[in-house]
Amino acid sequence: MMRHLALLLLLTCCAAAESRPDVLFIAVDDLNDWTSYLGGHPQTKTPNIDRLVARGTAFTNSHCAAPACNPSRAALMSGLRPWQTGIYTNGDPAGGVLKDVMTINRHFLANGYNTRGAGKIYHGYGSEGREDGWTEWAGLFPSINDHDANLNGLDRGHFDWGAVKATTADMGDTKATDWAINHLKTAPSDKPLFLALGYVKPHLPWYVPQMYFDRFPLAEIQLPVTKDGDLDDVPTAGKKMAGPEGDHAAVLKGDQWKQGVQAYLATISYLDDQVGRLLDGLDASPRKDKTIIVWWTDHGWHLGEKEHWRKFALWEKATRTSMAIVAPGISKPGSLCKAPVDYTNIYSTLCDLTGLPVPEHVKGASLMPLLKDPLAKWDDVAICTHGKGNHAVRDAQWRYIRYADGSEELYDHSKDPYEWTNLAGEAGLSEVRTRLATVLPKEEIASTSGGKGKKGSKENPKKKNKEKK
Repeated sequence: MMRHLALLLLLTCCAAAESRPDVLFIAVDDLNDWTSYLGGHPQTKTPNIDRLVARGTAFTNSHCAAPACNPSRAALMSGLRPWQTGIYTNGDPAGGVLKDVMTINRHFLANGYNTRGAGKIYHGYGSEGREDGWTEWAGLFPSINDHDANLNGLDRGHFDWGAVKATTADMGDTKATDWAINHLKTAPSDKPLFLALGYVKPHLPWYVPQMYFDRFPLAEIQLPVTKDGDLDDVPTAGKKMAGPEGDHAAVLKGDQWKQGVQAYLATISYLDDQVGRLLDGLDASPRKDKTIIVWWTDHGWHLGEKEHWRKFALWEKATRTSMAIVAPGISKPGSLCKAPVDYTNIYSTLCDLTGLPVPEHVKGASLMPLLKDPLAKWDDVAICTHGKGNHAVRDAQWRYIRYADGSEELYDHSKDPYEWTNLAGEAGLSEVRTRLATVLPKEEIASTSGGKGKKGSKENPKKKNKEKK
């Protein structure tokens, strides 16, 4: 009798696992809102990204938990915020903290999923291939050759761009797409599939074949919308993050602003081609109709707005992301959701969509109500952290920034979408500041680097550029 009950329980568990949907989990590095559907730049061309997000719900007010690769990805994959883990910046080691955390991929593996990953999911460039996290970890794929000298002439290491003598097939993300398409077609059907693909582009350096640059003639390039003196009403802490004397000054001195914009657009276009191939591969696979797609970019990116380049700041351009969820039978194709969300919402949402329990440490609210109805009541806000004590809060109308020294910024997006006018000093808006500040942490643990980690990139911009391998 007991043996029959055990067998029945085993068969029931196996049937439940087999009935669960597959998940295609797509991470993208350094892509901001320069997609056609978000309208971040009038000349961007992303028909395939648009095609992907149109299959489900696109979250047009989505934000990273931190505006840098390492802490953003650590927060999303663990469900824990930077002030809970001490992973605030790229310079704060994540491995020691996350080794005992039930991350998304470990949770899916423990619950019967065939978990396969490749490309850049965490920040560690291959270090996430732990046996307890993946059924298979393929890592990064070899890409184009290194360049000993900068192509743009700025002599700032991997802060570089230009057309390279390579074919699309030489690019690492092309090979990663091939890998993912193969698994969509051939992965065993006895287990549900969690397939994680991390695209490296459009991360610097912006090296892609000439054909992608040809899509954006330099003479026609439009610069981002900016305002002279935009940093005049920004507190010292914000100006320090902007660092106008660094990248932006070099770009202006080298007359490379249009070339930089062209190169970013070209690299995004290359990425878009790979997304199109991936979607075609999914549609040609037996998993087409039962696959949840989660699309996310790890943070935003500045290209001269507020005299700043790269991420590493708390303004809209650095924190806003491209994010969408395609949930067959739940999300309605073509839906747009304007609710303020951030990446601590993704873990619990995935659990709800696949019928897995939500780990106790995961506190982010599930997006399931918004997938069912994009206009559903939503009381949460998006929170982004860059270094201990530095936070931004975004709701449907306002962005509030408070730095570790107590200085503040406040922007009204209903009237000021470019965040040109800091309203933090307006007495009549004290209630807004107070309300948004209530969600900020009262306690924050020390950084995992002991406060020695840089708030920006770990990479030395003066070192010889090396394309990551």
